[in-house]
Amino acid sequence: MNRGRRDVLQQGANVGLLSALVALILTVLTTSVCWIVTAYVGPETDKAVLVDFYRKVRPSGPGWEPVRIAAGVSDRDVAATGDNIPMALLGWVAGSTAIWSALFTVGNALYGRWGYATVLFLVFLVSGLALQRVTRTLWAASSAS
Repeated sequence: MNRGRRDVLQQGANVGLLSALVALILTVLTTSVCWIVTAYVGPETDKAVLVDFYRKVRPSGPGWEPVRIAAGVSDRDVAATGDNIPMALLGWVAGSTAIWSALFTVGNALYGRWGYATVLFLVFLVSGLALQRVTRTLWAASSAS
């Protein structure tokens, strides 16, 4: 292929990449504006629904404190549940990694890329074991209270 044609193809690829990046940024901005406007303009969630949800799920974090107080749950009760946000985040990362690595393991195996499939399967095993350990730790803490 001559140099002139290669340069034109390279410029076309760069323009395609740039337009994809612009499209991604515009999509993120538009989506963010829409959900933020909806959150502030839409109707407020009924307090009784939030209190009922809190009593069933017991979400942790400082943002739930007004709902926790309305639900009549004391600081002592919260401390007894063994909420552990760092461990929960580790579980979230391990779970997401397990799901995605399993999906990509199957995809690579279907395309016959056994090297990638093997590595991804090992990632799946490690993240699955980590998720199992985190789940046992969190459930043991919550059942002990």
